[in-house]
Amino acid sequence: MLRSLYYSLSPKQRLLLRRVVYFPIDLFRKRQELEPPKGYIYTGPGNYIEIGATFFEYFKTYGNIKPNSRILDIGSGIGRMAIPFTKFLNTEGTYKGFDVVALGVDWCTENITSKYPNFTFTHTPLKNDLYNLNTNDEAKDFTFPYENSSFDFAFLTSVFTHMMPDDVLHYLGEINRVLNTDKICLATFFILDEVSKKKMLSTHMNFSVNHGDYALMDEKVKEANVAFDKNYIFTQFEAKGFEIVHFFPGTWSGRTENTLSFQDIIVLKKN
Repeated sequence: MLRSLYYSLSPKQRLLLRRVVYFPIDLFRKRQELEPPKGYIYTGPGNYIEIGATFFEYFKTYGNIKPNSRILDIGSGIGRMAIPFTKFLNTEGTYKGFDVVALGVDWCTENITSKYPNFTFTHTPLKNDLYNLNTNDEAKDFTFPYENSSFDFAFLTSVFTHMMPDDVLHYLGEINRVLNTDKICLATFFILDEVSKKKMLSTHMNFSVNHGDYALMDEKVKEANVAFDKNYIFTQFEAKGFEIVHFFPGTWSGRTENTLSFQDIIVLKKN
């Protein structure tokens, strides 16, 4: 019920509600370096710094990143994944991020780029049920503002979980275009296979609105949570020029074996 009430609000109202709810905490809470106020954080639950540090370890383990790597953060949010890179990349390395929410881009530019000029963030105001309804521009028509083969590592955390199939397929093509050959893309998903479909029935993460190749939790706010059929999306990875290197199921459905995070993690290599 609370989830439905939350999704019934507009994206702007959701951001405002979060600012109001967390205002007393932010007023007195001591923040770490580069950590935004809780009321500004519009992506993901849990500990902002801890989650960023955890994923950074995954990036180092599976992304083959180096201090001089060229990094692309798709859906850069409010800098949760960028912060660990500020202590890792040298002046030859670059970090570029883009996001549909201006608040996150503005905060990152003011607080990160001002200290680390090799980190740049771009606002891409695309339509999304959860985050932005102030435009008709869609992700499936968006060309990434980067040259071919210009990145050594790309990642998306909780991005494809908020996108419809046509948008995801287009982004996969764009990622393949801007990644250098043999380089890695790490992305999180909600993947539906026989195990997750059975287990999710006893959790709050029940993707009950079935559309065949994908499923939703809420038909009214489609991009709030989107899950993809495993056979369908794995076939699309290969069709878009990727090799599937690793698949780590998430704990969202109640799984416990071979898990790394709440969402499923997939590691892809550009052929």
